[in-house]
Amino acid sequence: MKVKLQFILSLFIVFSFQSYSQETIKTMFYNLLDFSEAPPTDRSDILNSILASYDPDIFMVSELQTEADMNLILNQSFDYTEQSVSSAPFVYNTSGFGGNLHQLVFFKTEKMQLMETNQIQTNIRDINHYKFQMNTADEEMLHVFVAHFKAGQYESNQQERYFEATKFVNYISDLDADANIIFGGDFNFYSPTEAGFVTIQYGTLNTDMLDPLNRVGEWHNNATYSDVHTQSTRRSNGNFGDHGAGGGLDDRFDFIFISDNLAEQTNNIRYVEDTYQAYGNNANCFNNNINYINCTGDFDQDLRNLLYDMSDHLPVVMSLETDSNFLKVKNYQIKNNVSLLSGNLVDDMVDFKFNSSLIGKKAYIYNSLGQNLGGFTINNTFRSYDISAYPNGIYMLKITDLEGHIKIIKR
Repeated sequence: MKVKLQFILSLFIVFSFQSYSQETIKTMFYNLLDFSEAPPTDRSDILNSILASYDPDIFMVSELQTEADMNLILNQSFDYTEQSVSSAPFVYNTSGFGGNLHQLVFFKTEKMQLMETNQIQTNIRDINHYKFQMNTADEEMLHVFVAHFKAGQYESNQQERYFEATKFVNYISDLDADANIIFGGDFNFYSPTEAGFVTIQYGTLNTDMLDPLNRVGEWHNNATYSDVHTQSTRRSNGNFGDHGAGGGLDDRFDFIFISDNLAEQTNNIRYVEDTYQAYGNNANCFNNNINYINCTGDFDQDLRNLLYDMSDHLPVVMSLETDSNFLKVKNYQIKNNVSLLSGNLVDDMVDFKFNSSLIGKKAYIYNSLGQNLGGFTINNTFRSYDISAYPNGIYMLKITDLEGHIKIIKR
């Protein structure tokens, strides 16, 4: 009887773990600093190494300059992964004085689908809204907002940040009371007493937005909060063509806020405790370069060198989890989703037409020996690809998650 009882108990434990297995959604926000204009010129490769070290499922950015820079990130910075990465459509800023600095989100298509996008207008830069549906049986929704608030310490700058925060809370007041929300951005708050910060946290009747670390204090130029500082990674910007700020790490400008329901363990999507970090900050670099040799700790010298070269800001990261399992993406036949507009007998250029469902997936060209000659991320339903450097012969196009291939004959 004792053996039988132990067997039943073992089955209960096994099925309990199967029923409550958890899936993780890793998020990152990063102010990319005038990307890609600012030096050094190899920052897409630098970003590749930073992203590979964390591997986010949702990557929120600010200070992206052009659609070409978006494609640079998709094709080069995410080249480290075999998983399919897409971005929301690149949309130019519609607010008053945002200039050529834009917000955007990149995401793993195996884990989620982009359902809606919108822009909240302010006086300076838009606040971008992205609604995602998780690729799970429960199809949980996650609202992602990305912002870049007005910089500066003057009272007028603080008032502008308050206005931007008010626009955000007025917007989310129209969402369902139980909506899952994360709000990433460079907010330029110098103090938690700023009206803008208080408004984000407590500005609606239905939803409070929380700092997952609960490290609310006078961060500015205060060594007590050196573990949460995100700007500046550099004591001087002289070696970077005066792009960005100097002064060393002494401000907490960058945040990912979460709606209060994400802090509840019973919620369908929730924050994972102790995963929020100022990425690369070992908490001992106050007023110094992030790559200062004495700033040792969990984040190694190689990573901190990359962060120093990439931007005057550090990324902030955190993880979410859900009890629903991500569903395996079905493999579809490539022949039903890709066509060659000029046939498969070509000279220098191949003209592809892709089904819109393929946007975000990676396409690769192989020779007859099966060698990978390169590829690209599908960002549009039409794409011309230059194969003039290839010798005459037979080539194959393959796409991630699709079965089969398309034959191309270069003459």
